[in-house]
Amino acid sequence: MCGICCSVSFSIEHFCKDLKEDLLCNLKRRGPNNSKQLLKSDVNYQCLFSGHVLHLRGVLTAQPMEDERDEPIDLLNVAFMTKEKTIPTGFNKKRREQKNCETPSEEPSKNAVAAAADAGSDKQFVVPDRVTGRAGLKELQMVNPSRIWNFVEINVSVEELQKLRTARICHLVQPLDTVLDDSIGCAVWFASRGIGWLVTQGEVKSYQSSAKVVLTGIGADEQLAGYSRHRVRFQTHGLEGLNKEIKMELGRISSRNLGRDDRVIGDHGKEARFPFLDENVVSFLNSLPIWEKADLTLPRGIGEKLILRLAAMELGLTASALLPKRAMQFGSRIAKMEKNNEKASDKCRRLQVISLENLSIENDIKT
Repeated sequence: MCGICCSVSFSIEHFCKDLKEDLLCNLKRRGPNNSKQLLKSDVNYQCLFSGHVLHLRGVLTAQPMEDERDEPIDLLNVAFMTKEKTIPTGFNKKRREQKNCETPSEEPSKNAVAAAADAGSDKQFVVPDRVTGRAGLKELQMVNPSRIWNFVEINVSVEELQKLRTARICHLVQPLDTVLDDSIGCAVWFASRGIGWLVTQGEVKSYQSSAKVVLTGIGADEQLAGYSRHRVRFQTHGLEGLNKEIKMELGRISSRNLGRDDRVIGDHGKEARFPFLDENVVSFLNSLPIWEKADLTLPRGIGEKLILRLAAMELGLTASALLPKRAMQFGSRIAKMEKNNEKASDKCRRLQVISLENLSIENDIKT
């Protein structure tokens, strides 16, 4: 990576600085201090956080806020229970007492409680995003030790997923109805709810985020060639084909992603913020030629979103800057939770069943 960085032109380094300034201005303009309807709380920001700096989950937006460097930030890390159902052996008396303490409303299921009680030895929720999230937390603490980083482990069991999908989530995801929409919608809903376990220096306690602003990284992959399909498009149709693909991605993002995620996050009485889709940020990125933003001749984990990786490295987030993209549904393991043979583009039977049930209820009411 050092050799690659040395070969980058001075202009890209300048672009990185401009990008960071645009993102910071966006946060100051749209942050909680400028939202009159938001309640004042000890924590103003929460970030969907997997440890992948390139998705903006609590890193690039939160770190540069010079006027609020000591303000706590909640890093929300969601994991769905793997099929292994073993209960951790290190469930000692102290942690049993923590289990019995008062927890927030809609508290996690008993399986999730037991698993969270021993985060060190638990294997049910050690999903890829949990591993990279913990590593990313250490990097953030090294870069800015004065800030309080609340790493919130949100563990979701199969029972809790199915119950709350039926009661709360399904109608928020609709009218979208694919397996992908179901997976991402559920993952974002549980993450943005902010109810989980705060793990600090071996201590585990129940926690509910009071933040009213949720930062997400939507728009980064679409504009900076972050998806694997972008690399395929580049290999088959060159830069011209890649530019057309990115233009198409950005044109459909409002109907494809934003409505769903805004509804899901808003269900908790919280405001979603999309810094990468700020007008100034989008305008700035559109002003750059594609080769200044990404270089898909470089290996995966480096070439895509190159300008963002370089900006992250300037902040001292070196390990996070080299992580390849991992989709949220795979990193959190929700995609492997109920069925293994589904495709992302398939119609989600779980959402269709809910729709038929709702239709039946409506017909009964009319008759």
